Amino acid sequence: MPMESVALPIADVDVRATWPRPLAELVNRLTDGARRSGHAPEHYQDLDILAYEDSALTHLEGHLVRARHHTRLLGYEKDAIRAQGLRLLDARLVNDRLDQAHAFGHLTEVEHETLRTVNETVPGHHRLGKREDQVCLTLSAAPQTHHINGIHRLLTYWGGEAIYWQHCEGSPDLAAKLRGLGTPSVVTALLDLTPPGQKRHSIFPSVIHVLTGKALGHEPADADVFYRSPIPPQWIESIVSPGDAAYDRFPELPRS
Repeated sequence: MPMESVALPIADVDVRATWPRPLAELVNRLTDGARRSGHAPEHYQDLDILAYEDSALTHLEGHLVRARHHTRLLGYEKDAIRAQGLRLLDARLVNDRLDQAHAFGHLTEVEHETLRTVNETVPGHHRLGKREDQVCLTLSAAPQTHHINGIHRLLTYWGGEAIYWQHCEGSPDLAAKLRGLGTPSVVTALLDLTPPGQKRHSIFPSVIHVLTGKALGHEPADADVFYRSPIPPQWIESIVSPGDAAYDRFPELPRS
């Protein structure tokens, strides 16, 4: 269901009409140059345009940018996001999720202890790149139709990569349990990509690459966003799962 609206204008990389005019003009110039050079749209990431990223972000000042967080959520977790927003990933968040799931009877004592002692926030058990102190999102809705960025696994196993990563391959029983918890959920959030006085968010490929890729006609163009600030509840636009029209319009996403 839609959440509280915000007053700031919203930019969506998938909807060109929402791009601020100076940003659209910059992208047009870069797109024209790419076409004149015969650059293939699907190789948009190889364009030598990173020097324009700061200009792109400057043009986005005063706007919120739409992004998507893909996960599995239990009912009370959806309520918590609506009330509190999206928290940064850290050991406290992981343990809170595990403790609540155990308290509500979703995890046995053994499962709870195993997941609490072996996850990506426990020292000595890191296997992925850095995931803490950030919220992971995608800029485009493209992964929901083009099978990119690994969102299907995020929608299949409860807990996010920090919890499931070390168990979904080598622990069949625990993996089956994590596949059965919660429902696939797409959280659409609004981001301030240019907050003053804060650590810069990590975006790969760059915003300017994604926009130019879209303008070149490559619909799957997308970026991962590693957002370094909590996302407040008023910036949560929606949470949708199977049975919601906004989720079911992507028939290839996991249904259960």
